[in-house]
Order: sequence, then structure tokens, then C-alpha cells
Amino acid sequence: MFGREYEYIRARRKSIAKGRELLNIDGQRRWRVEQAGAAEGVFIPGRCAYAQNDAYLELANPGFSVQSLVASWALLVLLACLFTLWMWYGLAIHPLVFGRIFFLGWSEAYESEMLPLLIGGWTLVLFVVVGCIFFVFMMFVGLGARTAFFGPLRGRIRFNRKTRKVYVLRPRYCGGNKVFEWDRLQAIFKPFPARMEQKVVRFHQAQPLALYHPPFAEDDPAAEGEDVIFIDSATSAYYPEAVAGLWEYIRRYMEYGPSIDVIPPKAPVTFQQIPRFLPPAYSTYCGMPSAAQCRLEMDVSLYLPLYMALVQSTCFWPRFPTAWESDSGMGEPEDRPVQTGAVMTAMVYRAEGKLSQADEVQFMKHWGTEEGLQEALAR
Repeated sequence: MFGREYEYIRARRKSIAKGRELLNIDGQRRWRVEQAGAAEGVFIPGRCAYAQNDAYLELANPGFSVQSLVASWALLVLLACLFTLWMWYGLAIHPLVFGRIFFLGWSEAYESEMLPLLIGGWTLVLFVVVGCIFFVFMMFVGLGARTAFFGPLRGRIRFNRKTRKVYVLRPRYCGGNKVFEWDRLQAIFKPFPARMEQKVVRFHQAQPLALYHPPFAEDDPAAEGEDVIFIDSATSAYYPEAVAGLWEYIRRYMEYGPSIDVIPPKAPVTFQQIPRFLPPAYSTYCGMPSAAQCRLEMDVSLYLPLYMALVQSTCFWPRFPTAWESDSGMGEPEDRPVQTGAVMTAMVYRAEGKLSQADEVQFMKHWGTEEGLQEALAR
């Protein structure tokens, strides 16, 4: 889902000032790629990294955690709208065309004493129908529920150390696929209007990390090149320290690269090294996940994974254009999960028996146990 991207693009199309006001771009500090000190240490929230290797770090956009909830509400609203349309047709249209009136399971030939029902169909019920249609329009177009259906399942943001570029996949009406120069990006930790800060803090509303790409020319009235990338912070509440720590992680990865194999147990909050192999808890599945994978990542087992499966059936998984050469020779996480450090994807492939014997050994070296490694070597 692309709720934040959709909201920004709608504001940006109204005017440049409204787009900037939405994120308070001019009212807060913007951290450049060469500036350190925004956080005590690095921080990677769980379930937002697709893959990490020596060439690129790939992260998800926000929206996955609420997509199933939005889908469930959208379906309820659509069903309510269809029901009211059926009522309106039975009380207002059908009597005029076929001379019969019906309501739910009751149907009779239209007679003059049924005129109040006909009038009610053309007044009260029609008013409800118009209200439902307006509500559907506001939910899908105004609030961005449309981004949950018939488009890319999730966004992909790839930070490439070799090319020093950032590759972004998203729907066309949410900004489209773009390639950004890493050195021009600026981090924003409070991507909401200044007037909303008290509400955000009071209700602990989770916020993503926003990377602002300024216009190519400051005096350009059209602000050509201005854009914003939203990255999932995977926090369940407003946690600016985590957002700052996520930016520091990305910044250090791009500037210095991995410096340690794994994150040590009980690492202090001031820990600032970048691991070569991310733990599974930090990773998310790269591809169209199954219902079981949805339950694992959403940490729920009730109805929400069912709605997520329904949403997925209308979506597709976006892949980076070959012409971009964005993988720098490492390959794609969907095709080479072990080699690219897509640990969650590798775990799923291993459970499905899709890993080769060599990949199985490599997987156990990085993320498995000594017993599992010996078993893989013995095959």
C-alpha cells in the first residue's frame, strides 16, 4: 500500500507549497548524507529490510501493516454500498420499469397505496445511496485505499553503494519509478505538518523515515526534481529516535559499508557498526507472500491474513528494470536470496525446498546452527 506517497503526490499536485507544508519540509532540520550525530547509534526496526549485501541495501515503504485492515474496511463499505443500491433499485426503479416493488425478500405488484415506498426510494434511500457512493469515493480516492488494490503489492527502495544511487519502485500515480542521486537526498524525521505534532506525540502515531530530494534548481518555480521517498520505520508508535537511528543505519551503510559480520547480543544503544548478515527479525519477504507468510509477518492469526490474501490476488510484485543495472552484479533477492542477503526470503525458499545444496550450506553458515550446517554438509 502507498498511503503516504499518495497523500504527498495529491498535495504536491495542488501546489508546491502544499506539498512542502504536508511534511513541514521548510520548518525542520534536514539531515544531509555527510552529517552524522542525528542518533546515538544505528537502529533497524523489524520487518522492513528485503535484502542487504556488499552492493545494495533494499528496504520497504510503509503501509504493509495496515493494508489488510484498509482492505477489510473497503470491502465492508463496498458491500454496504451495493446493498443500498439494491434497496434503491427495488423501491424506486423496478416499480417504474416492471410494475413490481420489492424489498429484501418481499415482492408484490405495485399498487397506488405503495406510493409512500416509491417516494421513500426516491428520497431517503437515494440520499443514503449518494452518501455511500461519496464515502466510497473518499475512501478510495481521497484517503488512498485505491493503492491497496490492482497495483504493486509493496514499494521497494534500493540503496546501491556501487552506483551511489537510490532506486525506487512505486505506482505511477504515487510518483512512479525513479532513480535518485544519493548525495542529493536529505532525511526528515517528522514527516507531518507542524500543526499536527501535538496530536502525533499524544496519540503515539507511528511515522516513517522521509528522504527529501530538493529541486534541481532552488529558484525554479516549478520545483523540477522535487520528490520524497518514504521508508518503513516498522515502529508501532511515534518513536523519533528509531527513525533517526534508521537513517543513521542507511547513511553508514552507504558511506562505509558493512563492518561486522553480525550484530552482537545485547548491543548498546550507541552501537554504530553495520552487519554483513541481517538477523531474520529485521527482514521481510521479497515477493508475493503466502497466507502463512502474512500471518508470520503480521503476527496475527485471525481474519486479517485472509483480507491480505484477497488484496494480493489483485496485485503484482514489482521488479527492477533490467536496464537500470541496479543489482551491481549481485542479482535480485527473489532469484538469489542467499547471495543477496534476503534472509526471510531464503528461509521461505528453504522451507519450500527451493534452495540448492550449496545455497543450503551458505544459508546455515550465515543464519543457521552448527548442527544444521553439519547436516547440510553431509547431504
